Amino acid sequence: MEKSEQIQPHAWILGIDVSKQSIDVCLIRTSDGQLFESKFHNNLSGFRHLKRWCKELHCECDASTLCCMEHTGLYTRLVVHYLLSREVHVWLESSLQIKRSQGLIRGKSDKIDAQRIARYAHLFQDKARIMQLSILTLEKLKDLQANRKRLMKSLQSLRTSVQELKSFDSSIGKLLEQTNKEAIRGLEKSLDKVDEQILNFINEDQELKQKYDLMLTVKGVGKVLAAMLLVYTHGFNRLQDGRKLACYSGVAPFAYESGTSIRGKAGVSKFANNDLKQVLHMAAISSVQHNSELHHYYQRKVQEGKNKMSVINAVRNKLLHRIVAVVNRGTPYEVRENNN
Repeated sequence: MEKSEQIQPHAWILGIDVSKQSIDVCLIRTSDGQLFESKFHNNLSGFRHLKRWCKELHCECDASTLCCMEHTGLYTRLVVHYLLSREVHVWLESSLQIKRSQGLIRGKSDKIDAQRIARYAHLFQDKARIMQLSILTLEKLKDLQANRKRLMKSLQSLRTSVQELKSFDSSIGKLLEQTNKEAIRGLEKSLDKVDEQILNFINEDQELKQKYDLMLTVKGVGKVLAAMLLVYTHGFNRLQDGRKLACYSGVAPFAYESGTSIRGKAGVSKFANNDLKQVLHMAAISSVQHNSELHHYYQRKVQEGKNKMSVINAVRNKLLHRIVAVVNRGTPYEVRENNN
């Protein structure tokens, strides 16, 4: 997660250009603007050499240092973790934003890029979005959820193929069912292990755990949906508005019209997060079946002539707005009478 509030000027600015094998660094002493440059390996040994090099220049590599780098996915993760654990202020900025701020510049190399990043951070340090350690937990959760998705896909594929075969040829279907039994059991165990690891990472972060527990107080919201929302909202530091989150999740309908001749049926965005939309849909179905309040709401709307899928979509929207409300308010969800 990131903090964007006003921060005090830093004594040192560290610009880092990250590649798979190495990091090029440019250190600026803000008191006189002097630049110092070097290059290190992109591993723990290289980071330790970086720290020693900074100390030789009387830079302590602590909260008095602002480190800026472009987000390059996995390549930045180790160095970000190392710097954050030593209380260095870390700012991940868009490469496009850095390029736009400096206009047309001739030349391209890792050394030049490190200079550009450092100069950008020096100039705009008052706009820095400082990362917190929670962002590293969210990155790990994202990786685990991607792995969970692959396991679920494999498990579903095995189960579906066996069931389809059994409907046409029961003998060979039963044979494959026995053959795949160990594979299915192994996938189920792996899935349980991933879910356990996800929960462990959430429990280790007090802020994330608090928001996770608050989401679970909303009837119909399960562990999988709560964890996904933490990742996709960056711990609810983004998409803090119910309407925006509904749009992102493919829940909020948009009008389809142009001029006076085209009047299409309203629909949801095609750019929605389909993984989140699918899990949210299952949560809505479960809510309609097991939550008496939403069950009565569903039945009433259907009896009024509403389309069933439209009502399910309304339930999804209700769940999202309740989730955002409890997280923003910081208190558990309470059922209110006559909740339409």
